[in-house]
Amino acid sequence: MTITQIGNATVEKLVDWTGPLIDVAEFFPTGNWAEIEAQRYWMEPHFLPPKGQGEEGFLDLSLHSYIIKVGGLTILIDTCMGNDKKRSTIPAWVDYNSNYMEKMAGMGVNPEDVDFVMCTHLHVDHVGWNTKLEDGKWVPTFPNARYIFHKKEYEAWQDISDHPADDGSWDDSVVPIIEAGKADLVSSDFGIGDNVWLQPSYGHTPGHVCVNLKDGADHALFTGDSFHHPVQVAHPEWSSAFCLDAVESANARHKIIEQIADTGTLMMAAHFMDPTIGRIVSNGERCKLDIAT
Repeated sequence: MTITQIGNATVEKLVDWTGPLIDVAEFFPTGNWAEIEAQRYWMEPHFLPPKGQGEEGFLDLSLHSYIIKVGGLTILIDTCMGNDKKRSTIPAWVDYNSNYMEKMAGMGVNPEDVDFVMCTHLHVDHVGWNTKLEDGKWVPTFPNARYIFHKKEYEAWQDISDHPADDGSWDDSVVPIIEAGKADLVSSDFGIGDNVWLQPSYGHTPGHVCVNLKDGADHALFTGDSFHHPVQVAHPEWSSAFCLDAVESANARHKIIEQIADTGTLMMAAHFMDPTIGRIVSNGERCKLDIAT
C-alpha cells in the first residue's frame, strides 16, 4: 500500500470497489465526450483508458476511504459501500460484498483503533461501512470512534432520504449510529486539534464538506464528491446528475480550484482512479491534475 506523508501525518487509501460506472451522457448532463477527448493527453492512461481499451462513453470510478494517522489519532474519511446492505439503484452495487475490512487489517488498522469517522456527505457510497450486521442488527463498525456528520447534511437527509443516492443507507448506515450515541453533529468550523478541519463545499449535497489535513508546511484537501472525475478539474462547470444543486456544486469546484491550483496542496478525491492523488495546476485557459510524485 502506498503511504502519503503530510508532514508527520500519514495517509493511506483503502479501495472498496472500482469499475466503469460513469456513463458520460447520463452522469454529466452538460458534458460531452468530445470535451473529454480534448483532455485525453493528460488523463491517459490513469484517468482515461487508452483508445481501444475500455468502453467509449464510460469513465472508470473508484470507491475508496482514506485512513489518516496524525497526532496519535486514526481518522477514517468516508466508508464506501459496506457489506450485507440491500441496494437497488446501481446494478454493480446490488448484493455487493467486499474484503474491505480484511484490507484495513492488512494496513495494521483494527476497527477498535479508529478514533474518528468523518463522512464528507451522506450518500450511499460514503457511509456503508459505518455499520455492520451483527445478530440481525446494524451496529457501529468502529466501536470506539466518534462519527462526524455535518449538522446541515444530517438535517437535510431527514427530509430527502428517499433520493436514489440514499438507496436505503439512511436507515442502515446513519440512523444506527445516531441511536448508538456515536454521532457528533457538527458545524462547518469543526476541527480535530490543529491538524484537521472541515471546509464547506455545499452543492453536491446540502451539507457536503471537504476535509483539510495540515502538518507543518504540508497540506492536503480531501474533496469528497465535490469532484467525481479529474475531467472536472478542466471543466468545473460540469455537475453530476446526482448533485442536488448543480449551480452551487459548480461554484464549490471553482472555489476549490482557485484555492489550491498552483500550490503545494495535494488533492485527495473520493472517486479518482489510482494513483488518485495529485496537484491542480494551470493549463492554459483550464486546469489539469498532475499526479503527485
